[in-house]
Amino acid sequence: MSGCSRRQFLTGSALAALGGTLALAGCAPMSHEEAAAKKREAAAGNDKNADGEVTAIGTGMGKHGEFTVEVSAKDGAIDRITVLDSRETPGMGDVAMEKMTQAIIDNQTLAVDTISGATLTSMAFLTAVGSALDAMGESADDWKNREPAAWVSDVELPEEADVVVIGAGGAGFAAAITAANEGKSVVLMDKMGVFGGDTALSGGEMAVPGNWIQVTQGIEDSPENLVSDMLVGGDNKGDPELVAIIANGALDSANWLTYEGGVSWKHDLMQFGGHNIKRSIIPITHSGSEMTTKLTNRVNGMDDIVLIDNTKAVELVTDDAGAVTGVKVENPVTGDTSEVKCKAVVLATGGFGSNVDMRVKYNPEMDDKILSTDSVAAQGDGIVMAEKIGADTIDMEYIQTYPVCDPETGALLYVGDVRLENHGILVNREGDRFVQELDRRDVISNGIKNQTDGVAFLLFDQAAVDETGLLKQHADEYENSEARGVIVKGDTLEDVAKAQGVDAAELQKTVEKWNQYCADGKDPDFGYSAEMNVIGDGPYYLMACKPAVHYTMGGLHITPEAEVLTVEGTPIAGLYAAGEVAGHKMGTNRLGSCSMTDIYTFGRIAGKNAADYAA
Repeated sequence: MSGCSRRQFLTGSALAALGGTLALAGCAPMSHEEAAAKKREAAAGNDKNADGEVTAIGTGMGKHGEFTVEVSAKDGAIDRITVLDSRETPGMGDVAMEKMTQAIIDNQTLAVDTISGATLTSMAFLTAVGSALDAMGESADDWKNREPAAWVSDVELPEEADVVVIGAGGAGFAAAITAANEGKSVVLMDKMGVFGGDTALSGGEMAVPGNWIQVTQGIEDSPENLVSDMLVGGDNKGDPELVAIIANGALDSANWLTYEGGVSWKHDLMQFGGHNIKRSIIPITHSGSEMTTKLTNRVNGMDDIVLIDNTKAVELVTDDAGAVTGVKVENPVTGDTSEVKCKAVVLATGGFGSNVDMRVKYNPEMDDKILSTDSVAAQGDGIVMAEKIGADTIDMEYIQTYPVCDPETGALLYVGDVRLENHGILVNREGDRFVQELDRRDVISNGIKNQTDGVAFLLFDQAAVDETGLLKQHADEYENSEARGVIVKGDTLEDVAKAQGVDAAELQKTVEKWNQYCADGKDPDFGYSAEMNVIGDGPYYLMACKPAVHYTMGGLHITPEAEVLTVEGTPIAGLYAAGEVAGHKMGTNRLGSCSMTDIYTFGRIAGKNAADYAA
């Protein structure tokens, strides 16, 4: 959703007179100081001005911590909802609040649907508005029991287009923009109520050999070096030709994101496990939402792309020769069905990490006992649809877990990226190291799985916090994690160890041993593979973590041109795939930050070739 544009509205008892005074959530964000002043003004409850307008403050606990809203009403009708202070995911949480603000005001009810893809934020927003209504003397319960409102999109789904792209994550945006730049009409659809998919939920780090930061730091790297790391990191099960395309397209894809997408980058690099050198660039916000919000804005400014949400592809339509000629879709909110005729389709639907049944089908170990970092949208829809028209799949049994995840929710713990900036050590409940902290994701995950209670603890000091800035960058995550005891802070090692149930005496010995290894410049226990930093003076931080399903290496079998292959090994005419939905690139294990390189490289290849096919 671009700026404050109204891409959707609700039907019901809409009050047109109030529409002109609508204050959309996120359109004019306040500073923290302005928000604090607003909260102080309303601390005593509600406030009534000379015109009879009543305002009150409400709070809700969203995905990234508590946020506050100011609700204004006159004569019993809400005429304004302003988000005062929120750290919800850009392009997802803020869009959900924008849509729900419009819904509530247009229909004067709290009986509105949550926004798929941002359900937690939606529920928290309703709670916040309800608490404000209670504060001003209204009854939130009464508002919840009013007539429900149903979504009606003001984005009309075309009956036909040159190219249809299914899935509005990074790969989908890349494919759609590329096809449109080739002069083709494009429909970019997503089944969720917000855009971005797993890309928006990621850290956005991107492996780019020969990038501008490496050049300024005098780091020599090459695409061939990345190819070697990716192949070895995936136990040489990946397709060397596909891997080479990713590695050789990395720098061009990063430049495309910068100049076509408007993405900004930190002046820093990260080194993920399995990479032999620092080569991963980082979005300025250290989040994939930096990419997806900018790409959403780019798409909304292009006349040749229709971007539509709440539109689920359910079937690929083919002609008598087996060529793809259209897509049958369903609105998951209304149940309405329709068909878009087209000349080519790009599948960019992601993997199946959130589909437990599908995970277990291919890898029985990946059952419901293992949480997932993925979007709820990662259900394998594209794979299933393509299989029904004869597509081949490959490497489906290879499912990756990310080692440093929230033990309670499965969410990625970005505070834990201090590990990837060469700070901190991983210990078990006995206080001992058990793995090389920069090893492959699967090696670390399996190591944690074999420890007491299947949990590990990342220990780091204040120097790590100050040098990386990650606690400030991810303050919402840190505050939430500390409140739940996932991470603890203490002045001494004994303090944090006792709080987490870790053997304090052994932890002290482990730290002393590690610091000696740092002084010696060598880790004889596990062969630490990068610059070693001591655990110095406190305060100390000890964060509990365990693995969660993060990426599915398997998917549709594709050619170097991103064409989807049949079981017999021939391309399906008019069908292309890019991103996690396409397999055989990562082998048994994906190295961190290679996904972003893959999705933007193959996304653009798929978009270009789909456009050429549609000529």
